Amino acid sequence: MDMNHTMIPQANHDELARQNFVKSFRNYLFGKMRNDLKLVYQETVKPQFEKENQRSPKDRYEIRREMQQQPSYKWYSSCKRITQEMMWESVITTVERQLPNLVECAKDREKPLGTLILNPELKIPTYQTAVDVHCMPGGYNSEYTQDDVAAGAIYDLGVYVAMRNPKSLRDVRGQTVIHKFLKQQYPNFQPGKILDMGCTVGANTLPYVDAYPNAEVYGIDLAPAILRYSHARAESLGKRVHFSQQNAEKTNFPDESFDLVVSHILLHEMPVPAIRNVFRESYRLLAPGGIMIHQDARLFRHLDLYTAFIYDEETTNNNEPFWSAMRDLDLLAVAREAGFSRDSLINTLLEQSNGMQSFIIVGSK
Repeated sequence: MDMNHTMIPQANHDELARQNFVKSFRNYLFGKMRNDLKLVYQETVKPQFEKENQRSPKDRYEIRREMQQQPSYKWYSSCKRITQEMMWESVITTVERQLPNLVECAKDREKPLGTLILNPELKIPTYQTAVDVHCMPGGYNSEYTQDDVAAGAIYDLGVYVAMRNPKSLRDVRGQTVIHKFLKQQYPNFQPGKILDMGCTVGANTLPYVDAYPNAEVYGIDLAPAILRYSHARAESLGKRVHFSQQNAEKTNFPDESFDLVVSHILLHEMPVPAIRNVFRESYRLLAPGGIMIHQDARLFRHLDLYTAFIYDEETTNNNEPFWSAMRDLDLLAVAREAGFSRDSLINTLLEQSNGMQSFIIVGSK
């Protein structure tokens, strides 16, 4: 089960069978079960609501109150939570079995291309430690042994199971930002220094190394075990990236240090005050003529009410406490408050190669 690089944990026969079952379960859940649930809403719940109230539901909260009475929704919601927990359980077994070897593999770098700087004095925000984000046991910031890489390995293998594509480097978000936006809208843009905020395992950081081979690429994250894994992963793939343990709300980089500041699905992992800080820090770090791009899933304003209700389940049922608040936020206003001029801002949807859409907000300095 070789999946692209030497740091990815390799499942044995029984572990792979379990992970394949989880994939099949998720396919069924997010295919037939979700489609059938929508029919329940369209054919039963919504007509009954309209009959009783002489109007359609006005927001996702009203839809949720009605759907919570439906056995089919209770079953779907329970299965969604169960599959998420099963996914992590299925990969943790693989990681725990190989953890000593993964730790040694991560340390065995005689002539590294990039760098790794950890800061044991960094205070991790409570919003990252108070909950196991995505239901991932221990969250991103737990460490279980010296020089630990478990959190990174669990996350990387978990995303593989969730995305169901063994040939992918799970870099679709970075590739989309580069090739569906930057290369099209700014074909002559050649950044000298690039920063990826909240890089996790670096999956969406590495495409910038290939797209801009003359640039210095940096990735920051809060979690030391994630960053050790990120560094080793990048090295195994032959990519030069400089990783450091920093809070994207306030980094130690000098003013105007970067020509391009990006993030990929970072914003929904933090509360609104932290999002505002990240935009202010993005503005501070950009050199004149630099570009900021923050990518995330679609906002609620892009969705019909029923789809918004389904998306809202990430907050209500999947340990994503800030998912919905971020999707209600006026990010253009946040960017203007951070210093970006109104005419420099762009917000748009991009079509990813996997058929999904993502949202980006762009600002130029």
